[in-house]
Amino acid sequence: MFFIGNDGEGMRDGFRNYTDEEIAQEFLKIDKDQSYFITKNEWMAYFLGMYLKELEELDKEGPDSIMSKIRMLSDEFDRVDTDGSKEIDFYEFKEYVAKNVYISSL
Repeated sequence: MFFIGNDGEGMRDGFRNYTDEEIAQEFLKIDKDQSYFITKNEWMAYFLGMYLKELEELDKEGPDSIMSKIRMLSDEFDRVDTDGSKEIDFYEFKEYVAKNVYISSL
């Protein structure tokens, strides 16, 4: 289990930062073509796949919930792609995860 913090929101109890090794493993899961860059298509496919595993929850949110998730994921990609190259390199990904994504320590 993990959560993503929001602008200044601190780490919740029971969570910890990802290690460098865990960040690298997550990066390679998303980088399907192993180019060492994450494209927006790879980003979207990976995270939409996670949402689709929870289709019942999406249905509870309403008929347009998947579209809202698509917009959110697209915007998030653009925030992580700090140099505007339309690809996320490992350093951009690592900085984002280190500052914003936490994993359950339980």
